[in-house]
Amino acid sequence: MFFKTIPGKKEEKNKLIHQVTEDRIPHAQLFIGREGSANLALAMAFVSYIYCQDRVDGDSCGVCAACKLTHKQIHPDVHFSFPVVKSESKKREDTTSDDFLPQWRTIIQQNAFFTFYDWQQAIHAQTTKPNINTKECNDIIQKLSYQSFSDGPKVLLMWMPEFLGKEGNKLLKLIEEPTDNTYLILVANDQDKILNTILSRCQLMKFLPFHEEELKDYLSTQMGLPNEAATRISRAAEGNIAKAVDGAKGADKNQSSMLFDWLRICYKGDSEEMTGFVNEMVGLSLDNQVRFLEYSLHFFETYLGFLLTEGKGSYMTEGEKTVAEKMKSIIDRQKVETISATINQLIFYLNRNGNHKVNWMADTIVVGDILRNLTHTSPNSRIFADEALLIT
Repeated sequence: MFFKTIPGKKEEKNKLIHQVTEDRIPHAQLFIGREGSANLALAMAFVSYIYCQDRVDGDSCGVCAACKLTHKQIHPDVHFSFPVVKSESKKREDTTSDDFLPQWRTIIQQNAFFTFYDWQQAIHAQTTKPNINTKECNDIIQKLSYQSFSDGPKVLLMWMPEFLGKEGNKLLKLIEEPTDNTYLILVANDQDKILNTILSRCQLMKFLPFHEEELKDYLSTQMGLPNEAATRISRAAEGNIAKAVDGAKGADKNQSSMLFDWLRICYKGDSEEMTGFVNEMVGLSLDNQVRFLEYSLHFFETYLGFLLTEGKGSYMTEGEKTVAEKMKSIIDRQKVETISATINQLIFYLNRNGNHKVNWMADTIVVGDILRNLTHTSPNSRIFADEALLIT
């Protein structure tokens, strides 16, 4: 990964470059940035810059022996750790990141700005929540205790330390007193979910969302989008480069179509179709369910702009506009507000570990009533749906 392939972030890049050129790299750093920030991509570019034997204009050269290894994520002194699920051939407690390195390298080569959802799909974790287990922590300690292969530094790049759990306390001594010429780089999205014992031992570096112009330039120069499309998608991305890349690839199409299918099923009120849809949703992991609902909220937010401007001032992608055209005769502004409140309520109940099937079915009934004007357009009508489910 090169610094130059990451849009903007000049200040952050300079800080990392100066750490290397001034030989003042902290032994443990925590790169904090919400999903869609540059934290993981910059961490990988930073690692390549550390090892590069012929740095050029504040970037790795990409052609020296070390770069050929780091840019492919195969350098023997660079170790990766990330949340995984059970591998096919091992028990869960024996499965570590090493078992999923091929998937890790593939997803990075395809898109360095991938999301946790993308990673779940890559390792087939739709119904199981990945984590970083005890064996992983023990393996990290052992790997970093060995002498380096290249007589240079050893690096651990851990992505999503939020998934360490209490097992992370095994790494405290390593983080506080690492072996010589050893650097730990932790890349996280949510600082509040990291163990305080780890947080207090790392130097923090925060990464803000991208500016709209940075995203627009990336979509235009790196992905070849026309100026109008790049502008529209970069505005809708709200600083999230992963969302911008997905929009550029038309990745919204599946979710917008899925949302339209849900609303169609809600409107029809056919019990068999509703049951089928609900069973499909609860078959997904909680993260994937919430991701779909959060996308739905984003869709309705942009859909309001579509209604108010008759489609002219909308930041929707082409796939979303197609769905919006089909919906506008049925869903007005008031219904959007009520449906959005219902979706927010559903997210709340799901995150509180309520019965997924009951909650999905209840709010599917509520949304159907809203669409057919059978309620007072209030999310409180969910009470009646819950009662109906209890009766049946």
